[in-house]
Amino acid sequence: MVSSSVSSSFDSTLPLVSYPSSRRDDAVSRAQSAPSVELTAPDGAFARVYLDGAHVTSWIPARSTVDRLFVSREAQYGPGYSIRGGIPVCFPQFGAFGPIGHHGFARLNRWSVVREEEIDGGARVVLRLTDSETSRAVWPFAFRADLSVHVAAATLTVQLTVTNTDTQPIQFTAALHPYFAVDNAYATQVSGLSSCRYRDGLRNGDEFDEDGDVLLIEGHLDRVYYATPDVIEMREPNRTLRIEKRGFSDTVVWNPGAEGTRTRADFADGEERHMVCVEAAVVRPPVLLSLGEQWVGTQLMTAVR
Repeated sequence: MVSSSVSSSFDSTLPLVSYPSSRRDDAVSRAQSAPSVELTAPDGAFARVYLDGAHVTSWIPARSTVDRLFVSREAQYGPGYSIRGGIPVCFPQFGAFGPIGHHGFARLNRWSVVREEEIDGGARVVLRLTDSETSRAVWPFAFRADLSVHVAAATLTVQLTVTNTDTQPIQFTAALHPYFAVDNAYATQVSGLSSCRYRDGLRNGDEFDEDGDVLLIEGHLDRVYYATPDVIEMREPNRTLRIEKRGFSDTVVWNPGAEGTRTRADFADGEERHMVCVEAAVVRPPVLLSLGEQWVGTQLMTAVR
């Protein structure tokens, strides 16, 4: 079942700047009032997607009561904010890899609902963002971006499709940026990245080869792994997530560490221990699309146990 209290005619031409921070009760009120779509598959699998940023904030696999996505209790909601947690959509720029704002503007804009349906044994919603006068002032290209969110059984599938509707080529980087909820980040491992080249954001952006069989989360971590395998795993002592990607060339692993949560207004102290980001990204090389061409990137997350 797909349930929604919104129409599909939202304007995507909203401000691309953040608003000032506000009190916690204000944030809760905005979370309750912000338009969202709830997806419930026939088997009970569940996801929630906010229209602001096309932002997935909840994923509960079938036959479970545990949300596998982390959202900070200090998260801010509404147009112009990027919700701290869930799955932000980074487009048309990942991080600072380009001339515009960090992680691009897609996560700050309101998307429109294109389609809601039950399909392939689950529930799906498709949301859309197109260029506007405001977006072209930041990134001077015409485009169409569709985000499909499908939930069924133990799997959440998120797919980003970008179409060049301009009269010239467009180039961009992108990522799906899931914050996975974990019992203890410092008892969590990521496997499947052995021997991959990575850029270390904590060591002046220098590059290294991953020499361990597993990556241990031991504190602040900020790495972009290039040309990574399409299937990796995030392992906790009592459960495992299989994380697959298609169309994305790279993988990002991030944890803000104690200082990172302490100095960010939309994190609560200590929350770094309860989240790990394992992201599907396309950073090097960027995507280049000719007129009318389309690029598709998909991330599939499966609760193995």
